[in-house]
Amino acid sequence: MRLNKRFQRFWAQEKSLTILLLILVVHIFVIIPIGQRTILGETIFLIFYAALLSAGLFLLVKNTKLRMLLIFILVFLLLLGSDFFFTSVSLGVIDDCIAVVYCIMLGWVVLLRTFSEGPVTIHRIQGAVVVYLLVSLVFALLYHSIYLLNTETAFKNLSSFDRKELMYFSLTTLTTVGYGDITPALASTRSLANIEALVGQLYPAILIARLVSMEFESSKMNKEK
Repeated sequence: MRLNKRFQRFWAQEKSLTILLLILVVHIFVIIPIGQRTILGETIFLIFYAALLSAGLFLLVKNTKLRMLLIFILVFLLLLGSDFFFTSVSLGVIDDCIAVVYCIMLGWVVLLRTFSEGPVTIHRIQGAVVVYLLVSLVFALLYHSIYLLNTETAFKNLSSFDRKELMYFSLTTLTTVGYGDITPALASTRSLANIEALVGQLYPAILIARLVSMEFESSKMNKEK
């Protein structure tokens, strides 16, 4: 009980955004690139995915019992959507869609905390980076869902169905690097890629302008005092 209260107090602080960023960075840039084609890779992926979901639920849900129930349900769905027991396209798509909804909700909560009243701190800036990375993860999950439904025609030059390939494509699209080694082939994947590239351009510009104005207003008020 005391441990749970400590976790609640910790996630109520701005520095929790730094921990969330660390988990997300390790998940996207270390765990996913390892791949899921082996039992070890699948296990490590699920552990860090569950850690990301559990950490975010401390921000999203205040009720302890509801939070534990949601964690159990999400981990159960992750296991069903994985290849541990059997391969199912429908379960994989459902798993991706639930993760997309979760990431959107988490991103919204982090944005509210990032742009709430008060001085702009390093933790808030890191919270903004969390949302940026969540955007790439959301699109990677959407690409993965479309690929599961349209395996042969969704993308050109896609070497495997592993999530690391689609995470790589999502990040290069979001940052508008566009190497061209993987290209969307369906109207749906092309539209998603266009939307992601647009978000990748507008989000940093709008974010930086907003954070700068908040810092300017905060500094001005401090000087007046």
